[in-house]
Amino acid sequence: MTSYERVKRTIYFKQPDRIPHYLPDGLENDILWLAPWTMGDNSQPPDQQGWQQYGSVQRRLDAWGVTWERSTMGQTNMGQAKGYPITDLAGQEDYTFPSRNDRVYYRSHQRAIDQNKDATNPKYVLGVPGFASLNEGVHNIVGLETMFTAYYEQPEHLKALIGRFARQQQESIRLLAELGCDGVMAYDDWGLQDRLMVSRSLIEEFFMPHYRQNWQLAHDLDLDVWLHSCGYIIDLLPEFHHAGLDVIQMDQQENMGLENLSRIAGGKLAFWCPVDIQKNSSREKPQEIERYVKKMMATLGNHKGGLISMAYTSPEAIELSPDRIAVMCHAFRKYGCY
Repeated sequence: MTSYERVKRTIYFKQPDRIPHYLPDGLENDILWLAPWTMGDNSQPPDQQGWQQYGSVQRRLDAWGVTWERSTMGQTNMGQAKGYPITDLAGQEDYTFPSRNDRVYYRSHQRAIDQNKDATNPKYVLGVPGFASLNEGVHNIVGLETMFTAYYEQPEHLKALIGRFARQQQESIRLLAELGCDGVMAYDDWGLQDRLMVSRSLIEEFFMPHYRQNWQLAHDLDLDVWLHSCGYIIDLLPEFHHAGLDVIQMDQQENMGLENLSRIAGGKLAFWCPVDIQKNSSREKPQEIERYVKKMMATLGNHKGGLISMAYTSPEAIELSPDRIAVMCHAFRKYGCY
């Protein structure tokens, strides 16, 4: 069974030999994950202005026109958004998107895909579109406060901007299909710790029609649909499944419960997950991490498929030590067999 076949069987619950892996332990993995931020400096439009010193802080203006600010005390993170290019949604039609669907930014993607095709064990190619977010994409350029207010005070202008993002995302999906990807992965966090960020009715009114249309487009182009969304999102999973989602990627599960996730979406959505990052992976003893992996197999992975392993991609942000990552990787490889 090739890596590609293993991932496909897992997504569609057709009894793979083991769970597919995407782990940083130096052993063979099954997914070729192509995201703009992992493909080199020439894979996305450059900042309009790099980091500049302003008194005691540094600022930069990114390709979207968002101003970011950070302290100068040795920080290397992206900082916090302090200024947005759209201050009044009534003028959103004048905003120009960065050229993230330009093929010039996908040369590294194409080389990696071509090399994978010639491999003896081709991997499943998962591409992240240049326009990867609808919800986050909008609030990144208008700010959360403006967006939350606009749901009620400027709904038509907000819908127009979301629609513009959705059309750009359609171009991204077509581009990834032409490059030879097998799946497309979007990003939209919808949950707080114990509830949704906004009501299901607002998500349905403002976003679900675009999800349905874009996910159907992906399926028409023979692409599987993956979505990252963290927080308490269990209430959305059935709607996402019916709208065309195939794989949900979440980094926390314990705020919803593995058993509940399996009951609500097991056998319908596949899960691409590390060990829960809020509790288990960074705080529990090594033997507890192993027990949690076994529990993931017995719940999310107990549907003739349905579970894909991964490690959290920013371990330093949650103080996740290398030894704990190693324990998790070993457990996934040891217990992730059918």
